[in-house]
Amino acid sequence: EGVEASARSVNVYELIRDGRALANAHGDSVWPGYSAAPDSLILIDGEEETLLCHEGLADGFQPAPVEAVTGCNRATRDRVFPPALLASFPAVDGTPTIVIGTPEATNRSQQDWMITLLHEHFHQMQDSVPGIYQQSMALNLHNRDQTGMWMLNYDFPYQDAVIAQLARDMADLALETLAANDNTRDEVFSRYMTRRNELFSAVSAADQRYYELQVWKEGVARWTELAILRQAALSDNAYADLVQGQADRMLRDLGNLDMAADHRVSFYALGSAEAEILQRTWPQWRDHYFEQPFDMGILLNRALTANSPAAESD
Repeated sequence: EGVEASARSVNVYELIRDGRALANAHGDSVWPGYSAAPDSLILIDGEEETLLCHEGLADGFQPAPVEAVTGCNRATRDRVFPPALLASFPAVDGTPTIVIGTPEATNRSQQDWMITLLHEHFHQMQDSVPGIYQQSMALNLHNRDQTGMWMLNYDFPYQDAVIAQLARDMADLALETLAANDNTRDEVFSRYMTRRNELFSAVSAADQRYYELQVWKEGVARWTELAILRQAALSDNAYADLVQGQADRMLRDLGNLDMAADHRVSFYALGSAEAEILQRTWPQWRDHYFEQPFDMGILLNRALTANSPAAESD
């Protein structure tokens, strides 16, 4: 049993090493500054948590020798978080930190687990933007919750039949937009935006803000997984299958979208599709992404008019 645990631990550290290598080699070509974002990580393994790649001492952790596979600083403590946790938040002295269980505990394949590190590292980049926490609280969705759990537990009207059908229509139109060629894409994209506006008209202003928060934060993080793998595949064809797998998942998630059943997970599918639509219609969108946090609608509307004669030049 000890040998198996040791082999598994080396495997996990190899995945962390490989995820960090992908982030450092290709992340900046998608998001300038991505590789410079904090990369502290807490690995939850059994009854122990290992803090990796964190600069300086960390309250509650005991220093340990440098981790050999990743080359990261290392510190340990008894387990605090649930073994299956997979998240990014200021878990260590206010530093945005990935907190993640093993592939076995999180029920992910090793490849999916490694790719998830790219997703969570983008959250670390998002959460490092000066004033971003204050801006999220200014959305006034937290109901006095200071822990951040409101982002997961907000009472969006997922079960409303009208809302669920509009979301289903949006998923269908997103699929149609992604399948369209350059000559027809704008027309289908316009219909997608019409349906998106209809959904917004059917919910409260607070619900609108929550939708925008989720697609801006989680949807774009999901898309970032695909975008970084695409960049890696340009120089190493070994990543081509992973790219195809991520692209297929986006289409599959849209095809299966059921807001009444999936709740918040629906925003991952819709948001990643919105990011991909932006990438195909107005690649400059990433230059403006951090200018207006928590509002994909602004970017989508700019993309819709980007090729018109009256469009603002970049």
